[in-house]
Amino acid sequence: MWALGLALGGGGCPGLQKLDLAWREKGDEGVGGMAQGLGGGRLSSLRDLSLEVRCGEEGGGEGCKALGEVLATGKVPSLRAVSLTWWCNDSFVSLCEGLSGGRVDPPTLIDVDLRGDNLHFGLTCLAEVIRAGKLSGLRKFEYFGRGVLNREGGEALGEALTHANASLASLKEIIFHHQTEEGLTGLLSGLSRGPGSLPAFRFLRCADPFPLPTQSVQSLSTLVSAGRVPSLSELRVDLSWIRQEGMQAFAAALGSSHVSALRRLDIVFCGIALRSVAVQVGMFSGALSSGHLRRLEELWVRGVRVVEEFRALCVGLGSGRLSSLHMLRLFGCRLGAEGGRALSEVVVAEKLPSLRTLDVKCTGLTDVGVTALTEGWMSRPPPPLEDLDLSSNLLTGRVVDPFMTLLRSGRMSSLHTLSLCGNDGLDEKLTLLFSDTVLNMG
Repeated sequence: MWALGLALGGGGCPGLQKLDLAWREKGDEGVGGMAQGLGGGRLSSLRDLSLEVRCGEEGGGEGCKALGEVLATGKVPSLRAVSLTWWCNDSFVSLCEGLSGGRVDPPTLIDVDLRGDNLHFGLTCLAEVIRAGKLSGLRKFEYFGRGVLNREGGEALGEALTHANASLASLKEIIFHHQTEEGLTGLLSGLSRGPGSLPAFRFLRCADPFPLPTQSVQSLSTLVSAGRVPSLSELRVDLSWIRQEGMQAFAAALGSSHVSALRRLDIVFCGIALRSVAVQVGMFSGALSSGHLRRLEELWVRGVRVVEEFRALCVGLGSGRLSSLHMLRLFGCRLGAEGGRALSEVVVAEKLPSLRTLDVKCTGLTDVGVTALTEGWMSRPPPPLEDLDLSSNLLTGRVVDPFMTLLRSGRMSSLHTLSLCGNDGLDEKLTLLFSDTVLNMG
């Protein structure tokens, strides 16, 4: 790799625009050669650089430091996108030391993907660089490994990201795999304490979602309500452990004018004190009715288990303020007959004019509930549904006639997919008949 780096810097590839390399070495001589090649000033067209490197297991460090210096001192002025995938060891410390020797600013944007188990070690170095304002071009941070983010490490990273000197106007994504509630609580707390904003930030994602404590939800709500993440487009929050004050703060944030960029919202209910869940759902429903979520396109709601809770949810769904919603998924909810009736009142064109997908599988929906839906769509214009998923419910052959009447009426001409599989009361022939009918309509 050392020889390749030198060759690239020798002037033989002046038109090279993209360089994507991955390698592993015991020291960091190859990294040093790559730094020398990049810093030679002969790659005047290079715009996209992607390096995945595992090195430094047997000492060294000068090569990694040199690479950081090349990136931070503008030795490749044509660079616009840099992606670094690195392991959390001494080599990353050296890389960060080099980055601290200058600045990586827009228009050069950098993605950092950390690997390995020593997460706290790597994050400490990265947070120092960010806090010093040396990495304002950071666009994405991702960590994949078995390392666990502790509360202190999460707070340090969060405070660095919103530090007054950080100036992270381009940061869009933070992704953690296999993290804990403690670490995420620290991260959100740190983010909310810093004075800075993240104007381009779109989402914080954890591959293993878990219920957030009240403090975490309050920290998140502070960020949103203060307008410090105005581009937030995707949000998944498990509210199963939340207390009333946390839900009030969260509902107020969702009902504020600073959520207009939100496109996908995934909410999990099922509180410890079950009697309070209907109240919490009602608060959430109030946010849906506020009008500030009118650009929301996808809504997932999980864990609404009794009809009082679902009726509270339907107040927001039927408010007419979700005009852009094209996907509604209810999962782990218990609708039954009464829930189906309540749903029939809101899933109509007047209230959800853009709805294309309705997914109510595994909700305990009964024949009575589905009949209420079909009768509602016969009496009032239905939304322009393309996909309707009623699978794994409690349906029987009694839904056949109401559905066939609806399908033959032409009132749902946009429907492409109707799923009824997994309903033990419907035999396979009837399920296939419905599928064929919908396909023939299309």
